[in-house]
Amino acid sequence: MGKRYIQIILVITAFILLTAGCGKEEFGGLGIEVPSGEGKVTKENPYIIVSVYKGGTGELSGLLAGDKIISVDGHSLKGLSYDYIVKNLLRGKAGSMVTLEIERGKEVMIYRVIRGKIVLKD
Repeated sequence: MGKRYIQIILVITAFILLTAGCGKEEFGGLGIEVPSGEGKVTKENPYIIVSVYKGGTGELSGLLAGDKIISVDGHSLKGLSYDYIVKNLLRGKAGSMVTLEIERGKEVMIYRVIRGKIVLKD
């Protein structure tokens, strides 16, 4: 399986996801829904994007529901807990860039995605 490198640079604009009202927690994110909790990534249990939020930086960069995330900024996800991946690898400062190694079907691709501003309600 060969690697196809895709580099997508987005205009830095703030993507704001408001779940209703004023938010209590703000962070930089990709506008994707992924597994969270105590589960761990294994070969048999890959880390798969559940959904992609319309208008988010994940959608704008071409990420799709069903994509398998293999690594984040060069860090393999095998053996890592879901919560660790979300809190320490995917989230970051809004406007910062993250590099994802994605498997889609038989292709492995590299995506560079700018984190947008995410605001969660209490």
